[in-house]
Amino acid sequence: MAADTFTHRDLSSITGVSVTTIKSYRKKFPEFFFISGQGKPLRFRKGTDKLCLRIRDLFGRNLSVKQIRDKLLIEFESVKENRPTPAPKPAAGVPGGEFERLVRTTTQMMNGLAGLVTAQARAEQRLSKMEKTVRELLDRLDERPDTEALLDEIRTAIAGLNLPPSPERVTAKKVVTIKKDDGGSDSYSFETDSSAVEPEEDFMALPVVIRSENGEFLGMPGRPGHPFTLQELVFLVTVRRENYVSKVWRRDGRDWILSFRSPEGPLHELFFQRTKTPKGNIVSFFRRLDINSETKDSAFILTFFREVRDLIENQ
Repeated sequence: MAADTFTHRDLSSITGVSVTTIKSYRKKFPEFFFISGQGKPLRFRKGTDKLCLRIRDLFGRNLSVKQIRDKLLIEFESVKENRPTPAPKPAAGVPGGEFERLVRTTTQMMNGLAGLVTAQARAEQRLSKMEKTVRELLDRLDERPDTEALLDEIRTAIAGLNLPPSPERVTAKKVVTIKKDDGGSDSYSFETDSSAVEPEEDFMALPVVIRSENGEFLGMPGRPGHPFTLQELVFLVTVRRENYVSKVWRRDGRDWILSFRSPEGPLHELFFQRTKTPKGNIVSFFRRLDINSETKDSAFILTFFREVRDLIENQ
């Protein structure tokens, strides 16, 4: 017997089962039998004797082939890791040297792509952290007298970052044309895209408020013990109020704008902004409402706000 290798007959002698049974083990679990060397008779690597003894014992316990394979995958994983990787064979008609250069070039390209993916992921993480920091800074600046000057500095700093553009998204668009009383028209496109931009969850969870005619912030009670949130308002106006055709969010400066249109109704555009109240509370300020591109006054927004809030009672 050659050192550290075994033939079918060697394994039969060690385990006390027939050569035919050893061959059946190999047929049932080929991924665990590794041939060593060339020629006949076939020889198997070191450890195959322990493998066959283990298979024999497991069959003796009336385990199924699947159950035995699951155990072997755990107990003999180190043997599996030692499985040699077959050398790539040159394609027909390709010289050996040329094929090796092609393999090296392909490997370098794959490594380069992996590096690009990693770099992109890290850049997105840094950008996300930066956006969060800027939002927090803007919240703290609301009551400072020099807010506008500082905001200009922040905008200038961000503009100078030369951040790479976001990857272009392929979307399906639905164009809606609104006729005006003066005979003109405006067109709006609604995008259907699972990766479309939407407000962050923490923004959607903020209490939503409006400003009264005398300049005070007004909120509404939501469900018992909770304020009326932006998330509830969006649900009520786009789902509960009436069946809508499309809705889409877009960002414009500090504003998050929700556009939606019912099958037979007008186009609504609701403008929200993260704001700090004089009491120091962070809220979602429902600051503007446009219907068919016509901006409504604060009295109309108050009526609209109350009507939407009252829908909670009907749920």
